[in-house]
Amino acid sequence: KVLNDDDALELFKKTLPSASASFVQVKVSSSLMRSRALAAILEARKAGLDKPRLDLISLALNGKKIGFEKVVAMIDEMVKNLSQEQVDDDSKKEYCAAQLDLADDKKKGLE
Repeated sequence: KVLNDDDALELFKKTLPSASASFVQVKVSSSLMRSRALAAILEARKAGLDKPRLDLISLALNGKKIGFEKVVAMIDEMVKNLSQEQVDDDSKKEYCAAQLDLADDKKKGLE
């Protein structure tokens, strides 16, 4: 009730400045925003600001997807290989321990 009162309206009018300047909403397409961002990056490069992050941003803005699927697949393959190598190493260790015991037994038999 207090905010809907005429006195409150007059108070708001006195407190807030009149809207002499107003903003107009302009529709901007995503391709236009991309081109503006790329232009800003090019300007930054011309100004001597050449950083790898800018390269990554420009690559992303050009619409080229940075996919890590291949890298993840390579890592998964490496994990499989390492697991198999561990199994092979364990069996080789058992074989070597058995051969060492056998050699010790032969040595004791010869003495």
